[in-house]
Amino acid sequence: MKTIDTNFRLLNELTGGLLNFISSPKGHLKLKSQGYMDLTIERLGANEVSLTHYYLQNGDLVPDPDMQIEIDFEKHSASATTFQNSMIFQTVHLSDGGINLKLQKDLNLFLHDWLKNLKAQGFYQNPRVASD
Repeated sequence: MKTIDTNFRLLNELTGGLLNFISSPKGHLKLKSQGYMDLTIERLGANEVSLTHYYLQNGDLVPDPDMQIEIDFEKHSASATTFQNSMIFQTVHLSDGGINLKLQKDLNLFLHDWLKNLKAQGFYQNPRVASD
């Protein structure tokens, strides 16, 4: 199974169903797991979500990490398009309209590992409740 297929399956499980999450009125979740930073999941569009941990620094919320992920419901795939933390921002989209395929592969592998870690950390076991 390809990484982007596994990422879709893991995101689908994490959100309690990607299609329901994308079409929900709120469009965001905050998941908690004892001993870890909260995880925020937000709908960015009809086929795009973000996954973010935030920490507080000098009164500001800092994303670390934050990823934007494009969802293809027909292919059941989820592919990372951006990554940022407190030090860098990366996007797979090139200025000429192309895609940086090496970066996309690297980001998809990072997303895969992150989703597996979130599962091991207990984020998948908690109820999916929209944050306020």
